Amino acid sequence: MFDHICVSPPLICPNENVSFWLYTRANENNPHELKVSDTDSIASAPWVKNSPIKILIHGYTGHRDFSPNTEIRPAYMECCDYNIISVDYNKIALEPCYIQAARNTELVGMCLAQLIDEMVQNHGFELGQFHVIGFSLGGQTAGYVSNYLKSGTLNRISGLDPALPLFATMDKLKKLDSSDAHYVDVLHTNALAKGKLESSGHADFYSNGGVVQPGCTSTENQTKSGCDHARAPIYYAESILTTTGFYAKKCYSWMTYIIGWCDLYYRSDEVLYGEYVSENTTGIFFFSTNSEPPYARGPNTLN
Repeated sequence: MFDHICVSPPLICPNENVSFWLYTRANENNPHELKVSDTDSIASAPWVKNSPIKILIHGYTGHRDFSPNTEIRPAYMECCDYNIISVDYNKIALEPCYIQAARNTELVGMCLAQLIDEMVQNHGFELGQFHVIGFSLGGQTAGYVSNYLKSGTLNRISGLDPALPLFATMDKLKKLDSSDAHYVDVLHTNALAKGKLESSGHADFYSNGGVVQPGCTSTENQTKSGCDHARAPIYYAESILTTTGFYAKKCYSWMTYIIGWCDLYYRSDEVLYGEYVSENTTGIFFFSTNSEPPYARGPNTLN
């Protein structure tokens, strides 16, 4: 009965189901659509020259004014004079069509790679300017970009609780992993439910153990699992602006953390999670948060 909305278009880009919208401080409330089929739309866009380009990718049921855009885009607007590109593939990520939406992440990644290639090859942008940030299905979408990018390797991908359902696979080409960019950092907030437990990047951060988040309960509009999952973009957005910081400790594995052995064997210095993570940071890390905003608790030595 859902055949009329549950669709998986062919892998052809540009695609009418995938659009890209540029936001800067100059046009924060009037986004500019970027089209590979209309190169003037790229040339005439109100770019902040030589500034970083942050690309935000939503997840299931989302759109350009849905998480992670609603949390992260305003934070960037407040902190920095950046170029923000919001990807919108709402038409092929509609409820109740999760199976098709998961399958369509490859198409979205393919079309985003085409846009980046066009910008780099024909409009003078540097590949090092791009930082792709994907939430849930958007995190897995970010992994597909590298499969189709012709200009080189992305500098950084940040996965925010990358989706688990239909991505429990050994095939690296079908999920986000550390080969997809020079640096891949991943946050886990709802592992074993909506998000993945397995490490997926150069650095994987598990907030409050990565499964459930303090302060999350079921509400009329959201399940507890949905709340746990949604904390990922909230924490990342806070990391852009906070002066307190999310400080994490290294551990060998998630199981080592669960049985309480991390402090016995790993007493290394804490590292900062989020926007300003050092790209020399590698391994598995754990940090705690408050149950309500502000969530960041600062260095553990102060708690």
